[in-house]
Amino acid sequence: MEHVSDEPISQLIRSARRHRQLSQYTLARELATVAGKPTVTRDLVARWERGHQIPRHGSRQWLSVVLHIPQDRLDAAAAASRRRARLGHAVVTNNAPVKPGPTRRAQGTPALLPVFRSRVQAGILAATLLNPHRSFSLSELAEHAGGSLASVDKESRMLEVAGILTNRVDGTIRLMRAADGNPMIAPLTELIKATYGVPQIVGEEFGRIPGVARIVLGGTWAERFAGIPGAPAESLEILLALAPGQPEDHDPIDVAARRTQTRLKCHVHVAARPLEARLDYLQIPRQRRGQPVVEVAPVRPRQRPATGMPWPDGRTVLAKMIDSGQLDLVSGPAANSRPFMELAGRHLDAAEQLLGTSPPSAFLLLSHAAQLIASGLLAHQGLRTAVGASDHLAGDAVTAQFGHQFSQVELLRQRSAELKNPTSRDSRVTDDEVKTYLTTVRSLLSVAHNVTSTLGTFIQR
Repeated sequence: MEHVSDEPISQLIRSARRHRQLSQYTLARELATVAGKPTVTRDLVARWERGHQIPRHGSRQWLSVVLHIPQDRLDAAAAASRRRARLGHAVVTNNAPVKPGPTRRAQGTPALLPVFRSRVQAGILAATLLNPHRSFSLSELAEHAGGSLASVDKESRMLEVAGILTNRVDGTIRLMRAADGNPMIAPLTELIKATYGVPQIVGEEFGRIPGVARIVLGGTWAERFAGIPGAPAESLEILLALAPGQPEDHDPIDVAARRTQTRLKCHVHVAARPLEARLDYLQIPRQRRGQPVVEVAPVRPRQRPATGMPWPDGRTVLAKMIDSGQLDLVSGPAANSRPFMELAGRHLDAAEQLLGTSPPSAFLLLSHAAQLIASGLLAHQGLRTAVGASDHLAGDAVTAQFGHQFSQVELLRQRSAELKNPTSRDSRVTDDEVKTYLTTVRSLLSVAHNVTSTLGTFIQR
């Protein structure tokens, strides 16, 4: 029997583009170059990825060349998209707006959370507030928000004036990120997390499961996301499509569901089925015929944590920090400990070089290295200090988990705070003090490397 693909071409193009690490602008430029057609623009690529337009046969030929996808796979995906359109399923991807129908609101008034000015504004907030330590270019925000550069530029400037975003210029590129110290950020992040941040969080948590090829959200939440007005969703209905030959393992699915419930503070209903079968949206939990669905791109962790070791006795302390909003659950790239550990190692090397020339500078580097080690240990478990949390939180968390040795993280932070006031009597530091703490922090880094080789992702009981 001939296999019938159910992968929409919008999802296929977006996944392949991201795999090649291309922006929509770069893909459009490469297509225009190989095809010799300047009419291929970023807006056209965006329409393909939103499902608003199916690439014609000629365009699929060039997409095959640029994205390294077999032509027959693109043709099958295009046919799948046409079948879905005939069945009346509105498929939404990322934050892209659905074309308004008789029962749908216009793009300017988001039904999912009407307090926002527009879906573009909500998309910008979802990208920046859920990734508070990352900067975004306007083109990246346009991709996340599903809007034009002009609308993203306008909305981001308004958010900057409000003190929610801040910007810096890198060459000719303006980079935006969440502002620090604004008391509105924490409650606004919670609103975004429960609404327009749902696809990212679901993609992170279920994307870490081996063999998950596609993730589909349905039910009431998908209706609100698609622009259909109504009561807020009380739960999430999720369907996982497993790669061919991948056995269904309920343990990691249950873990992802529990973490998703904790992060989003709502009930999660999950079903899994093989990708080989045609995707019948009636098998999404509690899904009715004709309801819209949302395709979510799985976010693969760059460094998948081991799961063989139980968490240390500090689990109760961390659970209380999560419940009180001091720690956030994270996944995907934010749960990668390697950048923290690598930067801590570079700080240690730099501090050693500063011995004898600038002991205070060396000590500040050591203190920051210790904080990075603590943050790396938390990241490896899928945790991050919340925006506005106390400065001592990371040190307290790892001390509760890994023992008194890590109390040095907080002691170093307190001592470095004294050094930041050069007029204070306590701002003096000697080479001997730096040498002692250099050994201490190197020991912490070594212990952290050993711990992360067996430590798993944090899950509340």
